[in-house]
Amino acid sequence: MDLLKGTYRSISLWQLLGIILLGVVCTYATPLISLSWLVVVCVSVYAVIRDDIQWLWYGIAASPSLEVWARMSRSPLIPYEIGKYYLVAAIVLLLIHYSQRNIDKPVYKTGIYLLLILLPSVIVGIGDFDFESWVMNLLGIVELAVLLIFMAYERWTVDAFCKVLQAALLPVLGILIYLTLKTPDFDDIRFSLSSNFKTSGDFGSNQVSTIIGLGMVLLILLMILRRPFLKVKWLNYILLAVLLFRGFLTFSRGGMLTALLSIFIALLPAMLASARTFVRYALLIVLLGGLSLVIFNKVNDLTGNQLLLRYKGETAGTLAGTKERNLNTLTSYRFEIVMTDLRMFKQNLLFGVGPGVSKDLRPQYGFEAIASHTEYTRLLAEHGIGGLIAIVILTLFPVWWVRKQKLATWKAVSAALFVYAIVTSTHSAMRTNTTVVCYALAAVPVYFYLGKGIRKEANVS
Repeated sequence: MDLLKGTYRSISLWQLLGIILLGVVCTYATPLISLSWLVVVCVSVYAVIRDDIQWLWYGIAASPSLEVWARMSRSPLIPYEIGKYYLVAAIVLLLIHYSQRNIDKPVYKTGIYLLLILLPSVIVGIGDFDFESWVMNLLGIVELAVLLIFMAYERWTVDAFCKVLQAALLPVLGILIYLTLKTPDFDDIRFSLSSNFKTSGDFGSNQVSTIIGLGMVLLILLMILRRPFLKVKWLNYILLAVLLFRGFLTFSRGGMLTALLSIFIALLPAMLASARTFVRYALLIVLLGGLSLVIFNKVNDLTGNQLLLRYKGETAGTLAGTKERNLNTLTSYRFEIVMTDLRMFKQNLLFGVGPGVSKDLRPQYGFEAIASHTEYTRLLAEHGIGGLIAIVILTLFPVWWVRKQKLATWKAVSAALFVYAIVTSTHSAMRTNTTVVCYALAAVPVYFYLGKGIRKEANVS
């Protein structure tokens, strides 16, 4: 099978200015964001017709940030779960593409195992079928399993991989522009010890910080692979600083801490690869750490020390002495949701309570009706033993895959994407496509050309 290939080109200064101008126009003419989704769908279909499948992967990679951009801008005619619906369409297009080609042997069969292990609980729970609940809770993990099935047949070059990361990063610029233009004057914002909707485009700060964090990770990965996002190299650091600033302003800790952890995971193996790379990446870690601290302190001063208190897990109640600071306050009560999920699993070991049912049953376990924020415990509560096995697969496959990589750089890239995918699922479940897309991209077989032949870059034996 032909490699997914193509020459990578960083974005020039003039292209960046054009993107910024387009982002400004879209901010004040939100139907254009709806139009961008129409363009993505049409290009995806055209890609299959023309047998140029890389454009379909660009759409898949861009779907998490495009989805959140459409949500926060309230773009007309765009359903809330547009990202999941698009992935369904993309999967159908991938199926059409592969049905017309001779394909290589799959590198792994993880997606098949994951799909089969969830099937019994889905069949048992069909009697409680609710379209919205199943789309929100079940569709994400199913799409991940199917994408892994297709990804095992893919063969990409390094340049092609970086072009996909570049496509994933482009809509993040639109979100940054939207936030910058729509955020009120900071003097008019009352900062408190909770997530800040005013600095998140009047939308869910957890989802916004998740996408901003994704942008940070992708930006660093492209730098590690020596294919920077922006052609003028120092502008990449300016963009990183802006992402940090806007991310901290959301007051949502999950996306930012996950991004910083993933970046550290990406830089560490590359730093330890050789004495030559040690100095380079050690300096980069120090630079990024210093930049993060400076910007954190700046935002903390801007918010009257509220940001630091937020990251310490303080609330108005803990400061007043009426509440004790514990795991519940530290995790914005996600810990209690996790515990109710575990109680559901304990009482429904075999098949779980059924897809999407845990939210409605939660009041019976002493908490309000809130959907799971942690994908792992949702799998336990709603899929029982099958969910437990799925968790084992989702956790051990990245370990096996990263160990399989031949190059330290590729170990770093795969590990960073896996970490971002999995940790994001622990605080945001699969409310966006982020976990699905990052996990799938982490598992792509990547090669590079060497002389007249093709040498395996990182993974396939």
